Amino acid sequence: MRSESDGKRPVRRPSGPRGSTVGPGVDAMFRVFADHNRLRILRLLQDGPLCVGDLVDILRAPQPTVSRHLAYLRRTGFVDARQHGLWMFYELTAPRNALHDKLLECLAVSAARLPKVKGDRLRARQVRRSGGCCPEGRRLMVQFQRERGG
Repeated sequence: MRSESDGKRPVRRPSGPRGSTVGPGVDAMFRVFADHNRLRILRLLQDGPLCVGDLVDILRAPQPTVSRHLAYLRRTGFVDARQHGLWMFYELTAPRNALHDKLLECLAVSAARLPKVKGDRLRARQVRRSGGCCPEGRRLMVQFQRERGG
């Protein structure tokens, strides 16, 4: 059940398949890695949380495309979403099993071979330094990283 934000604290929205406690199958996990846009999003989120608006700016992709990929990543358990007021922030979930962990490790190692990743990361650094498109964005990014122990 979704809880609504009072505008002061972020609301965590659980990830993973609806009604499932098992998590995604191996085939779904590999399908995540079969799309360049999803790989780019995951690589960006390895450096910390971002809101949808920031991801749209960084990826230079239409908002519906980014939102569709984020929804897929949530369903497969790779990202969590937190709502803060009108803004939705996304961050990587902790690896749920050895395969999930190794896939993210492979992404970190192979990201340099992905087209557009270098430019994405440069734009992401600028966004993170500025605090992003959302009010209080910098404070929220720092808070999320502290909660994850980073």
